[in-house]
Amino acid sequence: MVQSFHGESDRGAAILASSFTEHSLGQYLKFRIGDKKVADALFAPLGPLASFSQRIAIAYAFEIISEAKYEDFENVRRVRNHFAHHPLDTTFATHEIQQLTGKLSMHNVITEDQYPDRALRHRTGYLLTCGVLCATMLSEIEKKQSRAD
Repeated sequence: MVQSFHGESDRGAAILASSFTEHSLGQYLKFRIGDKKVADALFAPLGPLASFSQRIAIAYAFEIISEAKYEDFENVRRVRNHFAHHPLDTTFATHEIQQLTGKLSMHNVITEDQYPDRALRHRTGYLLTCGVLCATMLSEIEKKQSRAD
């Protein structure tokens, strides 16, 4: 997933990666619901789980995700919203974005030796966090499906 975002602008990469992350969380919640008809109603455009923030809150409230994952999802959502609402003046070099991405779980994995450019470190940490969140949700679906088979 991270490789596919290298050609994107900061804004494009941030919004696309968060979209994949939101979708993965939604797929996992739908899978956990089980009843397709109920899931479709909950995730309908005006349903109670239509937004990223609602999905994150429900997943955390029902202990489907840990507090650490909750914080990562919330910060990914905040980064996405900042890019969406400040499209002309936001990059991964922006102070507000670096404050948010600095809190992500994968931020400390990216070293200055690997990425001397500070903005690129924050971008890569963000994209890696999104990738890990997506992989975790999709992996949980696969594990539960293989146990059911």
